[in-house]
Amino acid sequence: MSASVSLRGGSDSIAAELDELVAFAAALRRTSGPLGEDAAVVARLLSDPALVPAGVLDPMGAAEVAVGASLALARITATALACEALAEAVRAAAAAYRVADDLDAQARPVLRALVHLPGVPALGPHTVRSPQALLSADPALAAVAVDAISALGAGGVAAPVATTWVAALLATPYRDGTPVVTARAGRPTDDASGPPRCSADLIRALAVRDRDDDGGGAIDIRFLTDPPGPAPAGTPTGTSGRRVIVNITGTTAWNLDPRHATPQVSDTSTNLRTLANQSSVFERGVILALRQAGVRPDEPIMLVGHSQGGMVAARLAGDLTTHHQFLVTHLVTAGAPIGLAAIPAGISVLSLENRGDVVPELDGRDNPARASWLTASTDHGAASVLAKHSLDAYLAGAGDLDADDDPSLTSWRAGAQPFLSAGQVSTAVFQVRRG
Repeated sequence: MSASVSLRGGSDSIAAELDELVAFAAALRRTSGPLGEDAAVVARLLSDPALVPAGVLDPMGAAEVAVGASLALARITATALACEALAEAVRAAAAAYRVADDLDAQARPVLRALVHLPGVPALGPHTVRSPQALLSADPALAAVAVDAISALGAGGVAAPVATTWVAALLATPYRDGTPVVTARAGRPTDDASGPPRCSADLIRALAVRDRDDDGGGAIDIRFLTDPPGPAPAGTPTGTSGRRVIVNITGTTAWNLDPRHATPQVSDTSTNLRTLANQSSVFERGVILALRQAGVRPDEPIMLVGHSQGGMVAARLAGDLTTHHQFLVTHLVTAGAPIGLAAIPAGISVLSLENRGDVVPELDGRDNPARASWLTASTDHGAASVLAKHSLDAYLAGAGDLDADDDPSLTSWRAGAQPFLSAGQVSTAVFQVRRG
């Protein structure tokens, strides 16, 4: 791993090792079951009345058989009990390690901030006049601030529970509305650059849509296909042979007064509802666009989103497969607070976070560290909140990831290969508005 990239989770993380421990415990339990059944069979044989006549005819032979069977029964029973005990010990150890890792993740931002607090006055008067420079210079302070605000707003309940509670409370006055989806033919796309080959290509296509988002709620539905002939090895294609990438853009309207509803779905209302883990008009609009575009139930989908778009994508990751008959296999987010999202473990997640970008801290929780969820932190952009949160900064960070040979990143690229090896791409552009 290069010095410019720091990683949490992924296939080479402690989370993956803990997953292997849990799998080993399950295998031991599966072994103990049949052993117990075998022991029961031997016990029934030893107590079978049909053996009595044989004992009368050959007492010595019957005794030898009984002793041998009893020893075998004892060994089988002991082995089964040992497997069960070892399975429980391994499972408990994995659980204890996971708890310790979670506690470390929660305490790390606070400890980093406390370490830096004595140096705040030495940063100079310009820092006092520019709080955003302080937060962008040390994201740990942002995490502490979010935790404190969330806890105070929920009567002392600790984040992240408080974050969800406060977001739901603040979202209540806003009207969610009904999605209206419109196809936007002729809008610019990244198709001229060809199908994506790396994570930077994914972010670049998202940036094209973001720059052309004239009114908010713009999304791309990109169909990846292969030239005639066999598909690349390992490509999970449906009957159509297509894979689908959905690009979801971020916030465009900061309507802080809930009395004045906006036609833009990419607004404060969607931010609050999504942070509270509630359905939003933007989310429902994406589902309608997928149906309108003709995406089929067996076509693998990768969701890609920046900021609010990443939050909506994270909500959709589980919801589409569970409730709407779509097949989401991958999720890529940039600068999105998705640590509270209920994303199924079977979905491969890559979360990009830029050091100094306070937006990913807004949920008050680090992303889970697990084998299928890789969080990558890079450092790009000028020392301001907007610059650190920009898609340009994340595009540069994605380039760092593509140049890095860390095993977790290598594994992620291998898993995402079906979306990074297509021969052709065509994009349909849609806009979701509030009806």
